[in-house]
Amino acid sequence: MRQWGFAVRLGEVLGGRFRITGGPKRGGMASVWQAEDLLTGETVAVKVLGRDLWGDDSAARTGQVEAYGRFERERDLMARLSGLGVPRLIFHNFLGGDPYLVMEHVSGKNLREFLSKNRPPVVASAAIGVQLLETLSQVHRLGIVHRDLKPANVLLSDEGLVYLIDFGIALPTDPDATRYTKHGPTPGSIGYKAPELIRGVKHPTPAADLYGFACMMFEFVTTRQVFSDLADRSIEDQHRNDPPPRLDPVRHSIPVELADLVNAMLVKDPADRPGVDAGLEVLRGLLPKPGDAEPSPRLHPDPTAIFRQGRPERAPAVPAAPADRRRPVVRRPPRPSRSEFARLLSAAEREMAVSEPSSETRQVVAELNTVTQAWGPGDKLVVRAQLCCADYARIEGDWPGAGSLYRTVERTLRNTTEEEEKGFLLEARVGVAECTLPADDDVTAAFRTWQDVVTEVWAMPRPPVRVVRRCREFAVELSERGCAAEAEALPADE
Repeated sequence: MRQWGFAVRLGEVLGGRFRITGGPKRGGMASVWQAEDLLTGETVAVKVLGRDLWGDDSAARTGQVEAYGRFERERDLMARLSGLGVPRLIFHNFLGGDPYLVMEHVSGKNLREFLSKNRPPVVASAAIGVQLLETLSQVHRLGIVHRDLKPANVLLSDEGLVYLIDFGIALPTDPDATRYTKHGPTPGSIGYKAPELIRGVKHPTPAADLYGFACMMFEFVTTRQVFSDLADRSIEDQHRNDPPPRLDPVRHSIPVELADLVNAMLVKDPADRPGVDAGLEVLRGLLPKPGDAEPSPRLHPDPTAIFRQGRPERAPAVPAAPADRRRPVVRRPPRPSRSEFARLLSAAEREMAVSEPSSETRQVVAELNTVTQAWGPGDKLVVRAQLCCADYARIEGDWPGAGSLYRTVERTLRNTTEEEEKGFLLEARVGVAECTLPADDDVTAAFRTWQDVVTEVWAMPRPPVRVVRRCREFAVELSERGCAAEAEALPADE
């Protein structure tokens, strides 16, 4: 059985840019390593999805598909939320079939570590709560429920900034979105999971996150969790059925409005819980003022510092990183030259045309994330680079990595009407079919995807030669797998 992060070694350089310097820390289905960004000098975090829990049976393959889907969704969410109370996504790629994410490294502690040594006073609890609720506001505006609010998933930086991490089981509120958590037990962490999540509700609302938030605030005040194990009752059973213990303003020495807020957020019916805005209204009134003294005893890290120093509060509705989230200035990679990258990409495409990837192809792989951030995923050079990198991954046997890149191009161009982009779209769909066969062992799905592409190619006035050629090549493989793939039905090469 392979070990977590088997493809990563200390001293190894990922993507030609990130040297592994420490780790790993293991949790869930991923491992996190520390690395140095050789381009900027920054310390970064590298999160690698592991596969050591999977075997060769159908249930294991189902678990693998779900894990890859969740990991890909986490990457997309981080890209959309970067800087808004979520560590900045810097790079993503595949290594030995395993996807990995490169993220901003947050120097500090998670709240579980923080609470083990500190009992935060009300002003510190409010400072943490305001920042976390502002981040949740952004998450919920994107139609996402985090589903795993707990102290270990909240980082408190040395500067007192709060970051929400681990979107591995986050779920879109859109009922038509793909679900990747059918396999295994109900997602979430015991002690912070909302009653509806424990019951397995199919479409949880953002109120589930507010329940987890209230569980944390309860722990800040009392130093204990809402429920603990009983001889005849599990914690989950109590969260599902028992009325929670109420915070008492006098006994717990807290303002009435804070006690009322936490008590209201812990109700069983999600429809009756106060929302993010109501929570912010209460907690902002408890924040320290500019010039206030630091808490006694001192806290490290100190979440009140950014408010005591007079930085303006963050406004959740603003889609950019707010003033009190400013990061230290770092060296950013220079904006790439389009002409130089175009020449490099053409050379890489020539290498891939004869299935002999070399230094140019590997350089395109290393620069893919940089050019995507610089020019956008819909740029034609970026789309070509994604297809080139996907082809490289496929040749190297990295079927999941290749499939992910092909699907990225497919999503980007799905509504295009421009002829050249249509060719890229069809090429990506052929790639998806090619990866479906070995990755999922699903001949029927691969054949249907291939057949749809053939139909569209046939309808084009000038079928792209590259797509025709790939359809022909894949037709041979499908025929060997027992499908009635008729290569002669394809348009002739031009």
